[in-house]
Amino acid sequence: MPKLSKFGSIKNNMMMYSLGIILLMALLSMYSLSIMERYKGEIQGMFEKHIYLSQVESRMNSLDADLLGFLTSKSSTRLNNYLIGVDQLQEDIGQVDEPIYNEEDLMMKNIVRLIEAYLNESNEAIGYKRLRNVEKYYEHYEYSVRIKGHIFDYIDQLNNMQLNRNSKSYLDLVNQIRLLQSITYIIVIILVLLAFTVVYYITARMVRPITHLSEAAEEIAKGNFQTDDVHVDSEDEFLLLAAAFNKMKNSISEYVDEMKKQAETEAKLKDEQLKNVKMEHLLDNARLYALQSQINPHFMFNTINAGVQLSILERAPKTGDFLETMSRLFRYNIQKMDTHCTLEEEINNIKDYYELLKVRFGKRIQFEFDIDLDAVHVKVPQLILQPLVENAYIHGLSGLEEGGQIRVEVHKKIEYVEILVQDTGVGMSKEKLEDIFSNNSGIGIKNVRDRLELFYHQQELFFIESALGKGVKITLKIPLNMEGVDV
Repeated sequence: MPKLSKFGSIKNNMMMYSLGIILLMALLSMYSLSIMERYKGEIQGMFEKHIYLSQVESRMNSLDADLLGFLTSKSSTRLNNYLIGVDQLQEDIGQVDEPIYNEEDLMMKNIVRLIEAYLNESNEAIGYKRLRNVEKYYEHYEYSVRIKGHIFDYIDQLNNMQLNRNSKSYLDLVNQIRLLQSITYIIVIILVLLAFTVVYYITARMVRPITHLSEAAEEIAKGNFQTDDVHVDSEDEFLLLAAAFNKMKNSISEYVDEMKKQAETEAKLKDEQLKNVKMEHLLDNARLYALQSQINPHFMFNTINAGVQLSILERAPKTGDFLETMSRLFRYNIQKMDTHCTLEEEINNIKDYYELLKVRFGKRIQFEFDIDLDAVHVKVPQLILQPLVENAYIHGLSGLEEGGQIRVEVHKKIEYVEILVQDTGVGMSKEKLEDIFSNNSGIGIKNVRDRLELFYHQQELFFIESALGKGVKITLKIPLNMEGVDV
């Protein structure tokens, strides 16, 4: 197979061209954003200070009006409003804690000091008003009015300074944007011309080998595999494509010749193979019939009942109880799988299964039941709990010398009945959990999940949690709002 040139690849050329365009546009975008962010910050700062100064000016007007109202009428309401206004104004000026870098910062500090002086004079005026000293409270009030005038002058000067400074910043921003627009137009024109050139060059290189390949393909479609090999002069992907095409053409030609030889041999063997298939089918039917006759469930059920009668005659009550429990369990298991039952029947079946385990294992395997009796009449598919309990016993607890515990809980929720089957066994790894539903392992668990989804026409009804050494917890959610559910 020929090797491509490192720099002649169409893929590499297109990537370099695209990367160059992306890099150039990214630089332009970053430059534009940096300019916009810088000027946006300055203008935003100006508006924030303007709003702050306007708020201070408004509060001082209200404060002065309340102060004058108290001094002239000694109204407690006016005094209360004045004290509230003082708290708000002190909260506002408490926000000005920035260091002094320029004349504007110095003016802000002066405004704060003047406001503090204004509040001192106002408080003095209120104090003398309470002492009924008209001359003194009028003197302090007049001085506070002059201070307020100075504050408003400072605010006007500061607003004018910020407006002038930001007007210059705005003009600089406009000039920068115009320059950026001119550069962008030039780059876009260059990129368009470059794109046309690259597209023309790549198209010309692609058309010639594609034409040769299409002509050879038409000959092969007609059944002519003896055409000449396709030759490509370029050292790019088309060189590999032509080599692969030639190899495919020669391989197909050899394969067609071989198929013609095999067709004659296969025709002779076809009749004999059909006879063998028919014989195998008859043999499979015979084997199936033999197995069905050996494990006939009704025969086994009747045999167990006979054992129960015999234990009664021989006065072996424990054996009789064991066989009777086994009989109930077996009777429940041979019912039709396409019918439904109540959750109470499923729980009783699990309890029978537990009685059989106690005979074999004694106290090694413990069962716990926490059943909400208001939820046991819900209709469920038959045999959804026994496979889960069997899985907990066989795979989780049977290998533990100290045994373990299987807990079955049933709780009625608002929209569903929750069933929990949990064991204290060896648990499963994350990989084993994933394998349960993707392969044939854990077929009983997968069968329960599939039948639940088919019965209720819903998904997300079956949940399993486990970790090595922490047992397995399986949760079933039985809907209460579905047809066939009766609680």
